Amino acid sequence: MARGRSLEGKAIVITGAGRGLGATYARCVAAEGAAVVVNDIDAASAGAVAAEIQAAGNRAVAMPGDVASWSFAAALIERCIDEFGGIDGLVNNAGILRPARIEDIAEADMRRMIEVNLVGTMACGLAAAKRMLAQGRGAIVNVASGSQTGDIALSAYGATKGAIASLTYAWAMECAGRGVRVNAISPLADTDMAKSNTKFLAEQSANREVAYASLPPPETNAPVVAYLLSNRAVGVNGQVVRIAGRALSFVTHPMIASPVLDGEWTLDAVAEAFDTTLTGRQSPLGLTYADRAAGR
Repeated sequence: MARGRSLEGKAIVITGAGRGLGATYARCVAAEGAAVVVNDIDAASAGAVAAEIQAAGNRAVAMPGDVASWSFAAALIERCIDEFGGIDGLVNNAGILRPARIEDIAEADMRRMIEVNLVGTMACGLAAAKRMLAQGRGAIVNVASGSQTGDIALSAYGATKGAIASLTYAWAMECAGRGVRVNAISPLADTDMAKSNTKFLAEQSANREVAYASLPPPETNAPVVAYLLSNRAVGVNGQVVRIAGRALSFVTHPMIASPVLDGEWTLDAVAEAFDTTLTGRQSPLGLTYADRAAGR
């Protein structure tokens, strides 16, 4: 028997949806029956995606603006409620990337990444969560990145994404048992943002275990987002889900590694602990696989 559309009757806000991955998410969730508020800082791009969704016979409105503005983020969520009668899902996709080595990072670029990637996620997430908790239902999907584990020329960007992963874990704990789920996706796709990192890609790939010869199209990520927003994912909460072409997995949460040493930690005792045990058990740098790292 054919299954109905997974998001029928739901109202969902997607930020940064004027192009790239965000636009793909918007098209996918609309095709699954959701009414979509298409946000982007570029009004023309947001309007074009909303018009495309409408032309396909689905519901969408454009709401251009900067998610880094706390007041705009609140207005964005309220627009969804006013337009479609509720808020069932939020995809915190808006983000920017300004690659630079540690000695070359510009203050303006660093601050803007924090404002858009992190503050924007917080502002939209908190506004949506208040409404969702009050009604006892909803799903938030944040956007993390493999760069949160560290990558050359992506320290500032990766820091914002690591913070978003931490937000995801904390919000999921606070919302557990209250009808609201919070997860994140760690996507991989050939987009304009990815192309801005081309200068450093070969060096990044050479310095971490997980590397890709080519990037998949944005469309490979969209079904994961649609699933996490749907009632079919009711048992999934507080996870970072990675989709890399044909590979689907969880990204592990930070954990205390074994062995845990016990003792009186004078300077000499600490040095001995490192010399005899801990130095040889350091975590590898960059994105890797948990089972392989455990065997090192």
